[in-house]
Amino acid sequence: MAKVEEIKDKNYEFYINTDLSEYAGKWIAIVDGKVVASGDRADEVYRKAKEKYPGKMIAIDWVPESDLLVL
Repeated sequence: MAKVEEIKDKNYEFYINTDLSEYAGKWIAIVDGKVVASGDRADEVYRKAKEKYPGKMIAIDWVPESDLLVL
């Protein structure tokens, strides 16, 4: 199970520490700490990523159009 947690952490760290402004307003798929697909619909982005990386853990995230402050 530790391996799964390491992958989750790697993808999360990538998401919060990377300039993703080129994907603003889009869904992205992250595999092994890199964006592998993007688009307007989460289901399509996931499908594209799954086709390219069938055995990998895929993180799907929304990239906001501006900075958000969550309290």
